[in-house]
Amino acid sequence: MSRRFVITRIELGGRRPLICAVCEEHQMLEVNLIPEDEPPQILNSIYVGRVSQIVKNIGAAFVEIAKGEMCFLPLDDLRDPVYVKHISEKPLVQGDELLVQIVREPVRTKDAQATTRLSLAGVYSVVTNADCRVGVSAKIPAERRNRLRELAAKAADDRFGLIVRTNAGDADDEVLLQEIRMLTETFSDILSHAKGRSLYSIVYQAPPEYIRLLQNQPLTQLSEVVTDEPAVFSELAAYAKQYPVTGLSDKLHLYADTQYDLHKLYGIQVQMEHALQKKVWLKSGANLVIEPTEALTVIDVNSSKNVKKRRQEQQYLQVNLEAAKEIARQLRLRNLSGIIIIDFIDMDTDGDNERLLAAMREYVRHDPVKTEVVDLTKLGLMELTRKKMRRPLHEQVQKSG
Repeated sequence: MSRRFVITRIELGGRRPLICAVCEEHQMLEVNLIPEDEPPQILNSIYVGRVSQIVKNIGAAFVEIAKGEMCFLPLDDLRDPVYVKHISEKPLVQGDELLVQIVREPVRTKDAQATTRLSLAGVYSVVTNADCRVGVSAKIPAERRNRLRELAAKAADDRFGLIVRTNAGDADDEVLLQEIRMLTETFSDILSHAKGRSLYSIVYQAPPEYIRLLQNQPLTQLSEVVTDEPAVFSELAAYAKQYPVTGLSDKLHLYADTQYDLHKLYGIQVQMEHALQKKVWLKSGANLVIEPTEALTVIDVNSSKNVKKRRQEQQYLQVNLEAAKEIARQLRLRNLSGIIIIDFIDMDTDGDNERLLAAMREYVRHDPVKTEVVDLTKLGLMELTRKKMRRPLHEQVQKSG
């Protein structure tokens, strides 16, 4: 199937946010919104910050990264800090200046969260100062994983840790090695010049959000990266030139058809509207009701009205399997995270329940965001967890509209 990464704009509440969507044929698998007035990327950027306050009873420090702009630094996260100015022999005191990287954007009343475990991410690998070991994504098949571990270990700089990402599973060895060398050189430059940087300096400006989202995609599976925004195209072209190992130049395309909008070509706005509705209809006539709450997300599977009594059990299993596949897609599409509870149609046999669990594990295995199927509770509820990477779609729409 043809898979594309589409970057365009749509009208939303009088504003025109940037839409980044992954489309397979004309079905949208993933979508993220970037507000049109989005400031320079803070997530993953590295700053020279100053410790403003240490609050021991919550085990955290508040670090000022710009005048009046605070971030939250868990003290447990204080590993191998890179100091620009260190006042005392204590690990951390008020007034210390050090490098911090933003790992979570500010949400509502919560400040951004920072870490001293710095890292630079590419398409195929991540270089970090946190742990001088080589790690390889568990999503890569075992034989290929062992090969990549040996390859990366030879290329790794003993000053840094190295993580080989899932995308490297399909990459050429030389492409991976080129990226590791490039990231290592960049990281080395950052650290060697850090002590000469002034307070509030941005020592590493993370690329625009749409490039970060693109980095998280398996580029070998993308047939095209297309946008109708000339400024975005220019930025992507510059990125592709700077990092030729991505092979992005050959896939990059500026859409220039003035007769038919790019977002209409892939039905992005219509599919987004469907992804904001609580009810999702399945082909069998069954439906899902998706209810995100503050603490967790609840999904209810309702059987179709025409289930025949003499074949109930078999039909319930088929409906549940159909629902499981669609739920896996909806989790990614709506960017739902945290604890997810699914109330499938009750089935009497343990064998059917085990088959449903196995099917759900297989469906979420293809999600680029770490998703774990925990188990079925005694009440027959399926428990899942999905790592929080960005705001859910409904919150992104509220922020952008």
